Formats: sequence, structure tokens, C-alpha cells
Amino acid sequence: MAYNMTPEARRGQLIADLHGLADYLDRHPEVPIPRYGPVRVSVHPIYDTEATTEAEAIAEVERIAGLLGVPLRVENGHHIACANFGAVSYEAVLITQAAMDRRAAQDSYCNNISPDPPKE
Repeated sequence: MAYNMTPEARRGQLIADLHGLADYLDRHPEVPIPRYGPVRVSVHPIYDTEATTEAEAIAEVERIAGLLGVPLRVENGHHIACANFGAVSYEAVLITQAAMDRRAAQDSYCNNISPDPPKE
């Protein structure tokens, strides 16, 4: 998808591409599909909307939850609005900087810990 498309054109192209995928899979039953699903369409407000700050992105996830008619989930710095359509889901996700920083701090030790006993 071209980056220089208008929002309306990008939306139309995404919808056409989703129809194209569905039609292709329908015509080619030999092509495997996810066994357990779901297939996700994910929107990340900082990248996919006009939100430029974390606060604006959180507000955008809240707005999307309202549009979808689903509750907003906030878990450990993850703000999520998710609507399920059978094996396909649409979600808007914002992970706060504080949550990403906590994860980075946890991961900073990963190369210092080994399940194997030290070699002598």
C-alpha cells in the first residue's frame, strides 16, 4: 500500500485487499489457513492515526472502543479495543512508554541468566 495515498484511498485499498485475500482463499482450498486463529487487523494509533502523543493515542483507543461498541481493556500499560468477527478480529492497541520501559528493563537481564549450570 502506498504511503502517499489519501486516508480514504488507503481505507478503500485495505478493504479491497481483504476481499481479495478472502476470494483467493475461497478459490484455493489447498492453501492452509490458521488452525486456531484469530486473524487480526491491528491499528496502532501513534502510527495509523493523527495522534502524536501518548495521551492522544490513548484517547484514540478509547474512541475506537466506543465506535466498535466494546469495552476498553487496560492491562499493564496496554490499552486495547478489540472486536471479534468470528475468527477475524479488529483491534486498536497502544502500549505506553512506561510499559515498554518496564519490559526493556526485564529483558536487560536475559543474557545474564542461563538455565544451564556453569561450566568448570
